[in-house]
Amino acid sequence: MRYSCLFTAIPLTVAALAGCNSDSSGSTTLNPANDVDLTFSTFDLADTPQAPDTLSHTLFSDYYPGIEPTGIDNTPENHQTAEEIRRHIDIFIGATPAEDGKNYTEVRNPLDLIHQVISVGQVDNFDAGREYISNRIADSIAGTYNSRSAGALIRFTDQEASQNQEPLNNREWYYQTLDWRYLPKGPDESSLDEKVYRTIQYVARSVDVSEQARQPELISVLAGARFSAGQFGSTGYNQPELATADFVSRNHGGIELRQEFVGAAQKDTLFIKNSEHPVLDLSRHGVVLDDTSPDCLRIELNYAMNKVQIYTSNGEPSRIQDPDANPEDYENPEDIPTISNPDYCVTQTEDRAKTEWTAAYSGNRG
Repeated sequence: MRYSCLFTAIPLTVAALAGCNSDSSGSTTLNPANDVDLTFSTFDLADTPQAPDTLSHTLFSDYYPGIEPTGIDNTPENHQTAEEIRRHIDIFIGATPAEDGKNYTEVRNPLDLIHQVISVGQVDNFDAGREYISNRIADSIAGTYNSRSAGALIRFTDQEASQNQEPLNNREWYYQTLDWRYLPKGPDESSLDEKVYRTIQYVARSVDVSEQARQPELISVLAGARFSAGQFGSTGYNQPELATADFVSRNHGGIELRQEFVGAAQKDTLFIKNSEHPVLDLSRHGVVLDDTSPDCLRIELNYAMNKVQIYTSNGEPSRIQDPDANPEDYENPEDIPTISNPDYCVTQTEDRAKTEWTAAYSGNRG
């Protein structure tokens, strides 16, 4: 369904839309999650005259065009690497690239779709869940909306795909978890208090071996976000402070996008959890790798600095034994203190970037 259809088609094509049983005061009812079963004309999301800003709220709307090299770094080598990054992202989010390849004109994936559905505010139980959390914030009482613990079903059906008898996981999306939880200010006034946390999980359904090859690439998505309780609204689109989304595919490994929307150095960082096939050819930048398919690739876009930096590592654990600790002081090896591994691509310092370029991002993130 094009996003505009959310305004016009949802009320007409809902297979079953369970209302929320929550108390509107939010003071007594716990976990108001209930079944949501929606039918869409299609899962595709695109900008339309009725909803011209649909794609601006999709996950990669900043990162995807923002990594384009510019200025003196506007070289064929940097362009080719940016192109490889985008084409790899396309596999996971179902993006249709624009003619210039630097943006996308359409996406089709479970995470962007449920984000859009929630923001539109025409699904009773999702609306009631956010209203419940908002009421809890007003009362400064912890609260949780969790579909899994409530045994609630969330199913989206693509009418067009169903009519065309497309593979199961292209016509039906089941969400194992939709969770909002509010943590009020505690006695210790932690920096994690007065926050709302949201978790979304999608997992493709199992099919017979004979049907597996026909299924879409995406196997699962696990996404989390943190919101300021003071800015959390029961309607519209809520801007997170931090967000992460982890995608897993059948044949191309996985990717994870970590986003920071607060602080001086706002940035998005893409981690490519590689399959056996090389994704980026860094040799064009003069980088020689022992393994052209490293198990950790980090491509960071710093919006404040308008800079893209790429880091790699292979076979490096995320943590190592603390070099200042004496193993003889510990009876059990498991008790030896550990530290973050400085050679792991996730924790490498800025001076260890394999290559970098000035980014073309021109939005308002920095």
